[in-house]
Amino acid sequence: MDIFLRIDINLAAMVMLASVSLIACKKLDMKDQLSRVFLITCNIILLQLFFETATCIINKRPEPWAGALSTFLHLCLFAAAPMLTYFWYRMLSIWVVPEEKISRIRQVALLIPVSVNFIAAILSPIYGLIFFIDSSNVYHRGPLFILSIAIIYSYFIYTFTLIFIHQNKVVKEELIPLLVVGILPIIGGLFQSLFYGVLLMWSCAGFSLVIVYIFLQQRMVHLDDLTGAWTRGTFEYCIAQRAKLKKDDSFGLVLLDIDGLKQINDEYGHFEGDYALRTTVQLIKSVLKKTDIIARTGGDEFLIILDCNSRDKIERTVENIKSTLHKHNETAKKDYLLDCSIGAELFHSDFNDIDQFMRHVDRLMYDNKRVKKCS
Repeated sequence: MDIFLRIDINLAAMVMLASVSLIACKKLDMKDQLSRVFLITCNIILLQLFFETATCIINKRPEPWAGALSTFLHLCLFAAAPMLTYFWYRMLSIWVVPEEKISRIRQVALLIPVSVNFIAAILSPIYGLIFFIDSSNVYHRGPLFILSIAIIYSYFIYTFTLIFIHQNKVVKEELIPLLVVGILPIIGGLFQSLFYGVLLMWSCAGFSLVIVYIFLQQRMVHLDDLTGAWTRGTFEYCIAQRAKLKKDDSFGLVLLDIDGLKQINDEYGHFEGDYALRTTVQLIKSVLKKTDIIARTGGDEFLIILDCNSRDKIERTVENIKSTLHKHNETAKKDYLLDCSIGAELFHSDFNDIDQFMRHVDRLMYDNKRVKKCS
């Protein structure tokens, strides 16, 4: 009963997190970087919860195998812990500053503490650096235990600091849950470090991931069922985050309206109209970068957020879209042509806000539509 009272919170966290992970695999867009990192973090925390729970169950057991198994489990526990907190940092940094690009040098620097801890954990069964298991199969903290904890905490604290520094870029409604997600594992780990035998760090991290999943659901990363483009809700979320950026930060916006879709539906049927929508989106996606976002905001209307900082890049993208549609029309052998009216612009400091910018792009698109009708 005493053992169960120690591990019950871990068991509850494991069941809840495993359920959330299974649902997330089916519901979330795995092409989205944040969703992928979220699932990796979930899997590592599940392993940590399992390792920690197993060590509690076999601690002090007299069987010869128990000591060897306890040593192996503790090795895995301490070796994987900084890897988990590193992915925790990556997950929340993508949430807070999705446009940030981490340089190779910074990536290497961030992984150095993970490597140092991993080596110390591997050597611990021999030299007792971070932990050791005595002849009675009792776990003890080694002289470098504090170093390992410091490395683990460095990522948690770095993550929380990142949230605090960039709080102006976070949508107001998400700031409080984001702070809770960042600080909850820190509090749990603090209690676990100060009070020997208390298990709270990884269970708190597991419960925090449930909050992250709720955020991912609200973020509406589900794709539009028909076209595979992101939904209007996803676009509105991305634009809300873009609105938090400084005026000097630039990005491109492209508004497309598929020409003649109503005529295709009327003359060839709605199944053919659906085919035209899907094909157009697939062709447009083929010329976009992975960091670009295309969302369906209406029946035949799409918005693209381009990760770029120059007008030339926007114009090249628009030309590539037109060229791709033209090549498709030459080989498709359809009685209709796929074409789009397009408005595109680079967001810069001349615009007062996002709304003014989007109205400007909307006017450009309708200007293009009028010119095509007159020609």
